Amino acid sequence: MKKKAAKITNWPFEKSEKAILMWLGEPFKRENKWMVNTYFKVDNRRERITLDWSNIHFLSIDKCYINGDLNNGMKLEEHEIIDIDLTGIKAEYIEKDWSIWGKGFNDKLKSKTFNFIKNGVLYNVPTIEIIRAILAPNRFLLNRIVEMNTLETYFGYKLNEGILDIQFYEEYNKALLTFERICHLAWILTNENISRMFYGIGQKLWYSGDLKFDFLFDNFNIKARVERREKYIRILEIVGLNNKRINVNKIEVHHPSLEETELTDEAKKRVYIHKNDQNEIGLNPNIQGATKSFDALNTQLISHNYELIPKIEKVKTGRKIRRSKQDEDTKIHLTNNEKIRTTADEGGEEVVRGLEFTNMQFIKNESVLELNEIIEVLKLLEKRGNIKKVEIMLGELPISKNFSWLSDGITRRRYIIGKIIMIDGRECFLLDVEREKRSLSMILLVSDKVVDWNKILWRMLFGLVNENGKWSRIKLGGIERLGVKVIRKKHIRKDIYNKEISIYKEL
Repeated sequence: MKKKAAKITNWPFEKSEKAILMWLGEPFKRENKWMVNTYFKVDNRRERITLDWSNIHFLSIDKCYINGDLNNGMKLEEHEIIDIDLTGIKAEYIEKDWSIWGKGFNDKLKSKTFNFIKNGVLYNVPTIEIIRAILAPNRFLLNRIVEMNTLETYFGYKLNEGILDIQFYEEYNKALLTFERICHLAWILTNENISRMFYGIGQKLWYSGDLKFDFLFDNFNIKARVERREKYIRILEIVGLNNKRINVNKIEVHHPSLEETELTDEAKKRVYIHKNDQNEIGLNPNIQGATKSFDALNTQLISHNYELIPKIEKVKTGRKIRRSKQDEDTKIHLTNNEKIRTTADEGGEEVVRGLEFTNMQFIKNESVLELNEIIEVLKLLEKRGNIKKVEIMLGELPISKNFSWLSDGITRRRYIIGKIIMIDGRECFLLDVEREKRSLSMILLVSDKVVDWNKILWRMLFGLVNENGKWSRIKLGGIERLGVKVIRKKHIRKDIYNKEISIYKEL
């Protein structure tokens, strides 16, 4: 997987200017996404830049950044990197008011640190640095740590007789099944105090809006970049954590992508070629969600060392065929390699683009009978008195497994989504796909709550593809837990009028 450099697209400083990071704010919600204010300066000029929360993975106080390049920050010469062992030293939580001003802003902030006194020296450790570098040392975990118990959306686990069994769901990107990430998750899951800190941060943030946690480390042995004065050491950046302990002897990893690969001389049915390529990815905080065309950014910035590494076994349960050749029948697709990403991409949950619906009057009936049928049903629904409007979207399924294509192996399989807007403001959605004689129900989604429909609908579509043409029970169950009623509508031989009545009764 190619490594990419990450750059901020809205960088306010001149080319080649060295901007020093002064301060990291605390996470806040904007348009259903966690953001953070960051504060940079060049000489006497100060700028506030709002970024995705998970961008703090790249950022460290008093480092210089040029041209918005986040993962190549430069440390100041007067700072040194030292080993610090504060194991067994009592931590004192300190909170102080703080303010930063610049052109167009004057922000009141709080400084939150844990202070330690060892051998007459005061060590000052920012709480946000412990989150960034120790508890959540990658962007996937940074996105999870501010939420309420969302790790269970990505995997289940059990501990039994010295074995940690992790069952990753398809929501967990297979690119994240690395040695470092598995070990870190095992460290969290097998240490009760670490788990309490990790889960407690999101709970506290949601209930009180405060980024705060208790210091519960049994071992706190770090390598850090520091600012040193007489009898005082300020930790600017934690670059390593030593002597982590995983309290099991073996880790078993399960994931839908873990399959035995069988090579064959058969020709490939299709090949994808990117029309452009480059070594940078622009990170745009104004884009919602994450992309499924996953690119790994350079994120190996923090080193964690373990006392003993358990045996890790990736259990392969499936089988896939890999075709090694091309011939004259292989269809070549040219695709745009989009470079704008959100930093929620790691462990991404939704596609960058939003679902774009259009008015029913602009839709022509599809030549495929099964899609034409649902269009006619939606047109009938729009005539109902308590339905304000019906919009529609036609698209091609995400590219993943064989179900993304029709039986010819070349033509992309299409889906249709009807958006039904009620007079009282509620939104309901009807989903269907090209079936080709498969027994696959339509899905009707109804909710009285305000939910992120864009995320839910994309999860449904990705789940359908990854299950090779079956509605994912895991996805449906997760959606129902959000307060959405999921109703299956079988394709039985009724006329469109009876089908419309059946659907209308559920709204």
